[in-house]
Parts: sequence; structure tokens; C-alpha cells
Amino acid sequence: MDRIVLDASALLAMMQDEPGGDRVAAMLLDPRKTALVSTLNWSETFDRLLRAGVPEDTIELLLSRIGAQTVDFDPEQAKIAAKLRLTSPALSLADRACLALAIAHKATAWTTDKAWARVRAGVVIEVLR
Repeated sequence: MDRIVLDASALLAMMQDEPGGDRVAAMLLDPRKTALVSTLNWSETFDRLLRAGVPEDTIELLLSRIGAQTVDFDPEQAKIAAKLRLTSPALSLADRACLALAIAHKATAWTTDKAWARVRAGVVIEVLR
């Protein structure tokens, strides 16, 4: 089974019907794939939707229906994310958390952030736009 780690930008693309979001939606429906989301990326998604004026209960409903498995940001991922700061200083903590989760689970990281195309983190990165 293929594991895909979703960055907040990938989740938001799907939820807001932006380019690349259709690929996320299709992947979530594929029984051969497992979607993982770091709790930091979950928080970032929640934050962005709140700031866009989406009511909290609506966000909770939307996120619960996605079907992605949330994974707590643990000490192993924290260490990986810290090391990624040395090689990719422009990435945010949430970006590095997504990559750390992908590294820890030997998964592919999905994002819409084009800057990730230059990142070398030892995992496959799929830029959706």
C-alpha cells in the first residue's frame, strides 16, 4: 500500500477547489493508498480556514470527512524536522513536519508549494501544481 503524506497546501487545494486539489481527492478515494497528515499540518489547515472565515464546526466536519490518518508530531519527527532546517532553511516548521513524517514512514510527500521542487530530503516529493 502506498503512503502519501499531505501538506496543508494539498489539503487546502482540495477543500477550496484549487489546482491540484482534484488529484488529492482522487488519491483519497484510492483504496491502494493511505493518506497521512501531521498534526502540525492539520493545525495549519484549521488555522487557514478559520482565518478565511469558515466556522469552526464546519472545519471540523470537513476535516473529519477527508479520511486521512492524523499522526502526532513525535520526538523522532521533531529531530528530523530540525535537521531539515540545515539543508532547507526556507521551509517552515509545518513544511518540515510534513517531510519528517514522510521520511519516518517512507512515504511520498504531496504539496502545492513549488519551492519544494528544489528540496532534497531523501523522499519523493510530488508538487501538485
